[in-house]
Amino acid sequence: MAVSGSTASPIRAGVIGLGMGRHHVTAFKQAAGCQVTAVCDPDAKRLAQVAAEHQVAHTYASAEELIHGGQVDVVAIASPNFLHHPQTLVALEAGLHVICEKPLALNAKLAEEMVRAARQHKRKLAVHFNHRMTAHARTIARYCRQGMLGEVYFSRIVWHRRRGIPSGWFLQKKTSGGGCLIDLGVHMLDSCLFALGHPKVVSVVGQTQNRFGAVDASGRAMDVEDFVTAYLRTAGGAVIAMEISWASHHEHPEQMILAIYGDKGGIVRRSEHYQDRPLEVTRREGDLLTTTRLDTLDPGLSVHQDFIEAIRQDREPLCSGEHGVEVMRIIDAIYESSRTGREVRLKA
Repeated sequence: MAVSGSTASPIRAGVIGLGMGRHHVTAFKQAAGCQVTAVCDPDAKRLAQVAAEHQVAHTYASAEELIHGGQVDVVAIASPNFLHHPQTLVALEAGLHVICEKPLALNAKLAEEMVRAARQHKRKLAVHFNHRMTAHARTIARYCRQGMLGEVYFSRIVWHRRRGIPSGWFLQKKTSGGGCLIDLGVHMLDSCLFALGHPKVVSVVGQTQNRFGAVDASGRAMDVEDFVTAYLRTAGGAVIAMEISWASHHEHPEQMILAIYGDKGGIVRRSEHYQDRPLEVTRREGDLLTTTRLDTLDPGLSVHQDFIEAIRQDREPLCSGEHGVEVMRIIDAIYESSRTGREVRLKA
């Protein structure tokens, strides 16, 4: 496979799992220098439908068949969470570059194995942290990293749903790894860490709840949380407060918030049912506090386009496997804190 030069052949991409994977097919097709050549799903009807819609030549019923079929250079793994680790290891060993849906794995230990395998086989491993690549998130990150907010001391991340408990494998810890925290919270946590420049989180206090499973998931076995709160402390003394839910008595059907406060200013992103409001920046000027809405944002960036460019340029993807491990270590600590009722300190 050619990986550099303006005349390089297109990088051939495959997608495993066509639920969320449908979006990966579209994103790969929109990425310059990439061609979708294969898709995989055990559901024959879904497989045929996606292949026909996107004119994909090669279809497979199993991940192993696609991986060893000789038709792809990279693969997106969008299968259920418990398959991320084994399928990624098989793909890396076969010499493929991998972009994996979030969470990277069921826990940090498995995620670390995936990163080590990528290094061993000299392949690129990225995580589909698409929320941090939006125009809003990238603008917030620039404000933080250029010191426009001063020294950041507090951040708040929220993703609340009134009623949004999913079904199937999402409801069992052995197949999902957890509930709303590992499903929704993973995005908010990553976006916040990205904006702050990936500070070291040194301690965690968290509490999970299962309050609505018996009602909203009636008749379905559910052993994961539908609500979680957490308080994270960084090495520099700044803190991050989290509120995540699949179900709650919230005033909005669905709301996301990323708020970051420094000693020179604060910036807040609010999204209600996936509709972003303008970013709001508040600053102190003398005795006055002024709030400005930002009409012009930094351009967003496709995770898939960056992934393709990282392969060609032989660099780490922006949404790297290491970042996926970092998030999983924090999520593991939140679950452990909830289980023990104690603060959990993370290893250096």
